[in-house]
Amino acid sequence: MDPKDRIRNEFDALCGQFNQLPSVARTISGEIDALHYQWLMRQIFHHARENPQIQALATVYFRGTQRDMVKPFFQHATSEIGHDKLALNDLEAMGVDTSGIPNERPLPATTALVAYPFYQICQRNPVGYIGYLVFLEYLPTSMGTEYMTAFIKAGVPETAMSFLTDHVTIDQYHIKQIARYIDELLQDEEDLQSAIHALRVTAGLYGQMVESAFQQADSVLMQAAA
Repeated sequence: MDPKDRIRNEFDALCGQFNQLPSVARTISGEIDALHYQWLMRQIFHHARENPQIQALATVYFRGTQRDMVKPFFQHATSEIGHDKLALNDLEAMGVDTSGIPNERPLPATTALVAYPFYQICQRNPVGYIGYLVFLEYLPTSMGTEYMTAFIKAGVPETAMSFLTDHVTIDQYHIKQIARYIDELLQDEEDLQSAIHALRVTAGLYGQMVESAFQQADSVLMQAAA
């Protein structure tokens, strides 16, 4: 089977598992509040802020013909710059004071998600990073519209969804880029397995971030109701 198909099949299975997480299932079934979205976007801000530099870092380790992907990687990384600001803008559109968010500490689950690609790139197989990228790009193009519909039902205004809207649309182009990365950077079975492992890890860590953000929102709502 073509490596792109193997990675796509793996993502499809992981996406199904992701949608069964309590937080995601609650979102899809309409059992959340707009506050859940706010807490999620706070964590997405901290995560998205690091991604352009992480992708640029990966190119340090490219060798031989892999260097042909340096320019596309930089272009891709550049297109991610400012996405963290979209998350802040969405929070501000909901009346949230975001002045302190850039200086706050992410939740532990978010910290783990941010730290993982550094470990994969610097300590393991750097091209395994593609698996991390696959999850982040495939999820919004596969499920973004459904998630946005659920958030609207939860009371989130469409004017507060610039981050999701951007990723549902622009990531369609990134999907094409990833196909090229897979062809050019995954040069043997070990590389492919590294990417698949990174895809699995990223799906798990991203799910933990969402769960953690929703737990914070639940805690706030419980305190308000007490």
